[in-house]
Amino acid sequence: MADSWNSKTKLKIVSMDDGTSVEAQYNPKEFQVDKTVPWQKHKDSKADEPYLEFTGAEGRTMALELVFDGFEQDVNVHGRYVEPLLHMAKMRSQDGPEAERRPHKVKVLYGPIPDFIGVIESLSTKYTMFGNDGKPVRCTVNLKLKEAQRLAARAASAGAAGTTGGASGAT
Repeated sequence: MADSWNSKTKLKIVSMDDGTSVEAQYNPKEFQVDKTVPWQKHKDSKADEPYLEFTGAEGRTMALELVFDGFEQDVNVHGRYVEPLLHMAKMRSQDGPEAERRPHKVKVLYGPIPDFIGVIESLSTKYTMFGNDGKPVRCTVNLKLKEAQRLAARAASAGAAGTTGGASGAT
């Protein structure tokens, strides 16, 4: 968690695997963090006052929208902002060690709000403005992230899962 906060602090998404990062050009006007607590009706439950059974813990999810605008500086927003996010959402290595056969573990940093550690679950990009040469100069990116402290990559041969912490010194 960041030690100091000021109005210029920008939300940042950082790969904990290779340090790739994207800093928000404009902080999101809002973002949502959800926590699901799974309960099921017990098989012996009857009537209007059900007997509920806790079925296991779930991690949190985060949803946020980022706007990137390169119009004034004639910047290709796909290359500068979207590509690094796509990089973090892609499998690190298809043929490498088992621990690298998964997308990146990421950390979302934003001032006084506790860091969110997890993975990118989905990324949706809408390009809304283009330069005279056709390059995208404005876009909106919707991200969904899933909380995770440990990650597993399915083994290619046996179908077993290997576990990896995913931190390689990136902060």
